[in-house]
Amino acid sequence: MTTILQRSTKTLPFLVAAAALSACASSNAATLNERSDIQVKTPATVMAQASQTPAAEQPAEKTELSMEEVIAKVKAQGYSDISEIEREEDGRFCVEARNPEGKKIEFYVDAKTGEIVEKDKGDKSDLSKDEIIAKVKEQGYPEVSKIEREGEGDQYWVMATDADGKKFELHVNAKTGEITRKEQRGQ
Repeated sequence: MTTILQRSTKTLPFLVAAAALSACASSNAATLNERSDIQVKTPATVMAQASQTPAAEQPAEKTELSMEEVIAKVKAQGYSDISEIEREEDGRFCVEARNPEGKKIEFYVDAKTGEIVEKDKGDKSDLSKDEIIAKVKEQGYPEVSKIEREGEGDQYWVMATDADGKKFELHVNAKTGEITRKEQRGQ
């Protein structure tokens, strides 16, 4: 019993002092709150106000580019003659256009950044005019005087001279570079 009394006699003054400090703090807070120019915020008040204050509204972040923005970015990268553009289910854009070398290709563009993420050479890839000229020369026509694309078709029309100096009108497959038709013209 003595031990319990000793503990309680040592603890009792502490409890009395804590209760007095708490009462004093409450009294001071009430007095300060009565003044209009001073506002006392207890931790409980701060937490309650924080939960009621809505988060600062931030402008909605733009997540995807418009089709017009994608076209502008593709053109800025050197592509031209965009014949088709379509938004895919995965969020990318599928674009059919001519690359800087003049080849018709299909590729995919990231809808968020406008960067080309995948190129598909496939059947849509046509040879450029420079590549057609090289193919014609490989097939025995060292001098090319004219080259034209036949509309949107899959052929080039080429005027060339063979090793003997004879002039020919050639029809050349745009995908393979093979001569599909040739007609000799006047010398």
